[in-house]
Amino acid sequence: MESSKRGTPLEDALAECLASKRGTSPNYRTNFERVVGSWIEFCEQTGVTELESVSKQTMSKYAGHLARRIEAGNSDTVEGGISATTAWTYYDYVSAFLSWAVTWDYLPENPADKAAARESLPDRPSSGEYDRQYWQPEQRKAVVDWVHNRVESADRAPIAPTPILHKRLRDRALVATIAYSGVRGGEVLRDPNDPRRTGLQWADVDFDEGIAWIRGKNQDREAAQFPDQVVGPLERWRDAYEPPSEEWPVFPSMHVPTLSRRIATELGDEERDRRTADRHYWTVALEAGVQPPSITTEGARSLMKRLSAVVDVPGLDGEDGEYLTLHGARRGVGEFLYRNVGHEQAQRTLRHADPQTTSQMYSHIDAGELAEDNTKVFDSE
Repeated sequence: MESSKRGTPLEDALAECLASKRGTSPNYRTNFERVVGSWIEFCEQTGVTELESVSKQTMSKYAGHLARRIEAGNSDTVEGGISATTAWTYYDYVSAFLSWAVTWDYLPENPADKAAARESLPDRPSSGEYDRQYWQPEQRKAVVDWVHNRVESADRAPIAPTPILHKRLRDRALVATIAYSGVRGGEVLRDPNDPRRTGLQWADVDFDEGIAWIRGKNQDREAAQFPDQVVGPLERWRDAYEPPSEEWPVFPSMHVPTLSRRIATELGDEERDRRTADRHYWTVALEAGVQPPSITTEGARSLMKRLSAVVDVPGLDGEDGEYLTLHGARRGVGEFLYRNVGHEQAQRTLRHADPQTTSQMYSHIDAGELAEDNTKVFDSE
């Protein structure tokens, strides 16, 4: 076991580090606390309990621990396994914690940065954007057409009951927003882990200008472009929805247990039960003016998983839970604009503050075009 000098308890250091990160995303802080907390437990098992005692050897042992978990992840008979990507994510969280310790003079250098400490880990999986999902035009068209046709079938005689029609209209508006606006899911949907992200409200949408005011990645209020491909489905949804207030969510949750709790809170259990005896909870909420919460980012992911399972999406085989992701839609918007309009249009649509971010995200396009040009050059050799 490694000796531990008298110094700062690891748990106290983590608490101080978390306090310094109050301005970061709640999701990041939650994951950071969980992963680093688990690492601290590992350290204590090896005899390291204080921050100043963390060494290259400590991190080498941790890397070996993660490597064993990767091996378990490759076995169908062993529980507790993780992927190489997850292992590197864990290691990076711990490295970030130790970088904080260096910044505040608890440590002279970051032991996680030493090559010897990382030796047990496999090569870091590629993080290039080329390996990530981008909605391709044919994929975007397939899912958009499917939700459109589903609305049309519900809106023809005999017209579907209001809750069914409304849900299909909401889903179509949500898919169109994700597919064409380039927004992040967390910018228009509710994040239960971040009280500042409550979802897009009707007051935030300006149909005439074709924009929506959203809370951007850095929590700043930003204008996101909403082209006609988004505005049309949103207007049709609003006309049917007739929200009682501009503060109502654009993409409300229609989850029955959620609506039931909201109605009971506003009207009481007995009145809720009386009103919902022969009517849907969504209908009762609208009639009584009981405002539902916005659908969550996880709820939207579940929707996309269900759609991906029933829509014949080109290039999506559905194996291993593959589905059209929310962020894949954002990347797809940027890629289409980058290829067909240019770098600046993609940058402005995705609201990247640094043009280099856009260039790095779509570097595979530039490389592919360079390959085509060079092919022509060598063909003439």
